[in-house]
Formats: sequence, structure tokens, C-alpha cells
Amino acid sequence: MLQATTLIRTDYSSFVRKAFRHAHDNAKLGHHSYVDLVCHELGKLVEGETRRLIINMPPRHLKTFLGAKCLAAWMLGREPSTHVLIVTYSEVLASEIAYGIRSIMQSSWYKSVFKTRLAEDRTKVTDFATTQGGRVYAASIDGSITGHGADLLIFDDPIDIDDANNLEHIKTINTRFDSKVMSRLNNAKESRVVVIAHRLNEFDLSGHLKAEGGWESISLPMIAKRSKTYDIGYGEWHRKKDIKRLQKTLAPDFETLYQQNPGGAGSLRLKRRYFQTFESAPGLGSIVLSIDTGQRGGPTNSYSTIQAWLRRDRDYYLVELWREQCNFAQLCSMYWFFVRKHRPVAALIEATAMGPQLITEGQRSSRVPVFDIIPDGRSKSERLLAHLPTIKRKHIFLPELAEWREPFIEEFLEFPNGKFDDQVDATTQYLDWIKTNPVISTPDARALCQTSSSSGQLLTTNSKPPTSQCRGGIFLAGRRW
Repeated sequence: MLQATTLIRTDYSSFVRKAFRHAHDNAKLGHHSYVDLVCHELGKLVEGETRRLIINMPPRHLKTFLGAKCLAAWMLGREPSTHVLIVTYSEVLASEIAYGIRSIMQSSWYKSVFKTRLAEDRTKVTDFATTQGGRVYAASIDGSITGHGADLLIFDDPIDIDDANNLEHIKTINTRFDSKVMSRLNNAKESRVVVIAHRLNEFDLSGHLKAEGGWESISLPMIAKRSKTYDIGYGEWHRKKDIKRLQKTLAPDFETLYQQNPGGAGSLRLKRRYFQTFESAPGLGSIVLSIDTGQRGGPTNSYSTIQAWLRRDRDYYLVELWREQCNFAQLCSMYWFFVRKHRPVAALIEATAMGPQLITEGQRSSRVPVFDIIPDGRSKSERLLAHLPTIKRKHIFLPELAEWREPFIEEFLEFPNGKFDDQVDATTQYLDWIKTNPVISTPDARALCQTSSSSGQLLTTNSKPPTSQCRGGIFLAGRRW
């Protein structure tokens, strides 16, 4: 018993396994070499051999348990006066981590190993103290950490997975970490800092800090692309490459999220030559509008885009595109312009951001059927992956002289790590819909008009929409849309 107590107090791997049994109804963690590796590196951090550490791991591999909950509890057991600051992307996760730390420290087995005790006069879940002057404070990156110093700073999950491609948000988080979070260290040289996360973007905090230098780093892909030997303290872990298993993995986010290799997903890499050219639209046909809306207007917000698509056999022609960082009034105005100009047989509007407002506006008229598109839970990359054969087999056609042609292609080439993805979203939305609605009725010939869309003119809210011209220059039945 004495030997076990000593191991838990001095060996982080032993402590983790004891804490795991406590948190999982006495179930054993078992032997996993990657756990031993992470424990060895975190143990070196606590001992002061390492001061700055980045650990990148796949989801569902005990990242938070190892790098936040157990680490803080073990540090406070050994050094009960330590001030621990936990920072993460959300208040909910911050509370969950702090609750886990406190649960370990309140357990009978922990008290039998360490003399550290929690103070009774500071018991808030996200702000509690030890009787020896130590403290745990947990907050989101958007919350207040002013006045809270840190001997051990743990940043777990700097960004939410939903913000993986939001470069403005990523840049903001990186700046806040450098200026706001790191200023909380009680001793700039001696305080320990660990960032533990799965990679989400080439420019995320892990990538930002690695580029700066001065950080120890462990990056653990779920599937080894090459053989490598790791020091795990009591010996070595010889990890062999598993290329066969890797080849079976087709998930588009796999390289970034599971392999810790953002920007390296070969399955999504597109080439400029895949996008074909047309000089003029291929005759009359049924136009479908695909619309992806932003949150609001302004240069710091996402774009809204309206795309007018025409199908010919297996080929898809993007005859016109409008894109702007606009408010709802501007979006609504351009929607009705596209309806008047193209007489679409359907308007696909994603029911997010300003989408619900536009759906309500569009449904007020019977001119065009409006379909509210509700995201099905797939990631943006997964939705695009379903249509890669269509793109790679050169079935997407763009106007030769369109001003928006190059920006449109560039967004696809940079996806999923580009600054914006509204044009990709609207395109995959259309391709999803047309795949299950291949037969669409052609509008009455009286309502059809040849438009100037073949020129590929880019419309903006500051430009006057080009005048539509019917065949022969006549608006039939006295109806001017």
C-alpha cells in the first residue's frame, strides 16, 4: 500500500490511472503507449524540466482528462500553494474541467495520498482554493481573467470546431493568448504553460506558437504515417507506420482533426483546371438559385452570396453570381433582382444567419418555390467531398469573362483553410439539391427571357443591376417583373 501511495504521488502515469478508476466506476485505463508518452511529457512540465508545452491529439483520446483535470490536481497535490489558471473556448467546458479537478481532489484516495485540502470559504465550481493558498480559476477566453495569476496555465481547446475555418476568429484568439493570457503568469520564466488541443487549422494557436518557437511539442496522429520512436520515461515506444489503415480513411477532416496535419488533406485538394469555361450560357433552361447568407453587414463579417445555376445533362453552369458583406435590406433587394431576371424554378436558402428572414420574405410571393435548407449535420468538408467526382471530372462551368471567376476558384482551392467558404457552401447546397431533384420543370416560354448573365458580370450592392432583355425586347402579357 505504501509503495502504491508513493507511486501515485511521484509518478504521473500512476496518478492518472488511479484518477481514471475513480472517474469511471473503477474501470481500469489499461496500457496505452500514447498515454504513457503524454504522462511522461506532462510529468516533465510539473518537475520544471519543460516550461512551455504543446500537445496535439485526436478527439476522444483523453486529451482534457490528461492535460487539464489530472494535471491540475496532481500539481496541487505536490505543490498545494500553486495557482492554476484554466482557459478554454467556452464557459461550459471551463466549468466541466474545474468540476473534474475538484472531484479528484475531494476523493478519499486523493486525501490519503496528499495533504492538500480544499478551503471551505471558496467553493465556487470555477473558482476554488486550497487551505495552503493554492487556487484554481477556470474561464473562457472571452471571460474575465484579470486579477488571476498563474503558476500553471492550461489552455485546453483554444477554439470550437465550428470556428475551424474562421481565420478572423483564430487570429483574435492567437492575439488574446499572446497579450492577455500570457500576461497572467506569476513568473514569466518559471511558470508552466501547456496548450493541449486537436489541430483545427493551419493557423490555429498550436501552429501560431510553433511558428514563434520556444515551445516543446508533441503531435500524435491517430494513424502513424511513418515509424517513430518515443521516450516514455521507463523505456521507449516504437510506433510503426500503418499505411493500410490510413488508406481506408476517407473522412475529409481526418488529416486535420485526427492526424494533426491541417492543410494536408490530399482528398480535398482541388486544381484550377477542374473548372471549365463557357462563353455564353447553353440556351434556355431551368435556373435554380442557391443562396448562402451571412450574419450581418460590415467588412468584418461573412459574405452573403446568390448563385444562379443551370443544368445541362451532367454539366452545371454557374451563369451568374453576386456576393457582398451586406445587410438584410441589400440581400433582399438582390434576391428579388435575381428572381425577376432569371425566373428560377427554385430558390435554395440555407436556414442559418439571415436565411430564415429571407425565406419568410421569399415565401410571401408565389413567383418561385422557396426551399429552406437545414444543415444535415455533416461538416462543410464532408458535403464538398460528396461532389468531388463532379468537380474533378470537369462538370462545373464558369463564365469566361466573369470578374468573380478567379475568386470563386480560389475559395475552392484554399478550402477548408481559407478565410471564407460561402461560395463553396452555396455550390454544395445546389449540388446536393439537384442530385435528389434531377427533374425540374421548365418555366413557361412566355416567362423566359435571355439575360446578360452569359457575360458573367459581378454584381455588388453599389452597382446598378443590368437591365434584363426578353427575346425580341418584348415583355409579354404586360408583366414587368
